[in-house]
Amino acid sequence: MIKFVMNAFPRTGSTITYWMLKEGEPDAIHLYEPLHDNLFKLINEEGSVMHGGTLWDGYQKVDKKILNEMWLKHKDATTLHRFADCEPYMDAINSIEGDVILQPNRLHFVLKDVAKKYNCKVAHLCRKPADCFLSFAEIFALYAKDLTKNYNWWIASITGFVSFFQTKYHFIAEKFHTPRVTDFLDQWLIVYTYDNYFAAQQADDKDVMMIFFEDIVAGKGADVLEDFSGCKFGGRGMIKPEKVFVANDAFKEEVDARIKALGLSNMVEEMYEIAKLGKL
Repeated sequence: MIKFVMNAFPRTGSTITYWMLKEGEPDAIHLYEPLHDNLFKLINEEGSVMHGGTLWDGYQKVDKKILNEMWLKHKDATTLHRFADCEPYMDAINSIEGDVILQPNRLHFVLKDVAKKYNCKVAHLCRKPADCFLSFAEIFALYAKDLTKNYNWWIASITGFVSFFQTKYHFIAEKFHTPRVTDFLDQWLIVYTYDNYFAAQQADDKDVMMIFFEDIVAGKGADVLEDFSGCKFGGRGMIKPEKVFVANDAFKEEVDARIKALGLSNMVEEMYEIAKLGKL
């Protein structure tokens, strides 16, 4: 049964919190990105080029009949906004025996539905926008140093990153009548704001909470997550604050200016306020 869901916006420290949970809760079944559109291809990978080590071994612990049911009910959740669209799949996951901990990146609009249906705790992980956006570029630049070895992965990841967010942008623009923009950073900021804002709106600090990666890096965030979820977060030493990517001031100012120009400032400020640890 689902015990805890650690949902996250992409590139917010979700993988390292996943590893922390795996170390802290070794007896649980940990399912990484269960809503990923390529999940049933990725679970056969031995390791991750981007993250190192295996991320998908938890699926090998799932009963084959349940895993097959998951495969049959799995859908592309890139634009997921109605719980009914993922409910049959989530029901299949919930039928797994023992404690199940999930780390999805696509449940932003249905966090409260998940918490209510499965009587579990749900947290949403976010990160400051400039750092979050440039962390993608950091990864691509890192692996561009060895294109001979990682060429296919590098090209697929860049095109996948762009198309994923453009698909989300067009969906959000149509549904919420957001500004029509063509610049990719502007599109990404609209997706970032709406995904995280609607996640924040569901946070009641009882069943659903929101937290920033910066607070986990600072050391207090993991304690708050433990108290909220009832799950142990191990591996506190995995996070090295001096190695966490931080955007320079010039880019932060550029991002802030664009958020203002897009009319997103109030939503972003409200999201920040909801996620403040001091109010928990």
